[in-house]
Amino acid sequence: MKMTSPTATAQLFRSLLKELRFINSKRNITECPTYQFMLEQFKNHKVTSEKYCQGKHDVVHVADTYLCLLESTRKHQELTEMYGGKGERSIEASANIVGLKLPKTYDPNNS
Repeated sequence: MKMTSPTATAQLFRSLLKELRFINSKRNITECPTYQFMLEQFKNHKVTSEKYCQGKHDVVHVADTYLCLLESTRKHQELTEMYGGKGERSIEASANIVGLKLPKTYDPNNS
């Protein structure tokens, strides 16, 4: 199990906030129940000399796993919007996706 320093924990918290801001872009992040729960969990399980959570790094592991889920979900959504769900594409649109351009078609009226 990896050791967690206060700076690593703070970085993890900031990364989670970044993903939450992406999900809740229309409202203030501090009003979001997810943010409030996350902040409470980080405060309650902060490792000090007087108090340890049940497993020293269990909360950090859960937070790291949740961050991975949020990042993966965001990336999946971006890829789906970019490449999928548009139905049948024209030959020109398919060529553009891979960076190719089709030659201009012959038009006898435009000689």
